Amino acid sequence: MPSYEIYFHCHDCKREHPIHFKIHLNHGPDRKQSLTDFFRGRSMPPQVTAIQGHKALCLKTGKTFNLANDDQIFLVPSAVTLFPDEK
Repeated sequence: MPSYEIYFHCHDCKREHPIHFKIHLNHGPDRKQSLTDFFRGRSMPPQVTAIQGHKALCLKTGKTFNLANDDQIFLVPSAVTLFPDEK
């Protein structure tokens, strides 16, 4: 079953950061996609809805945020590295 890294868009530094959390989906996206876009018109499975409300850390500012906005939370296939500046 494919695994997906979870990233979020930070309003403070305008970058995307990992939350160091993986989920497994039988039929997930083949590229980075927001929860809103990928699950449009479909219900979200429990492992995805469990992400909502979790805290996330901005790696640049050190501030924490609640993950509440589904269009700012992204599923990223684990084998894909899309954020080379996040080292």
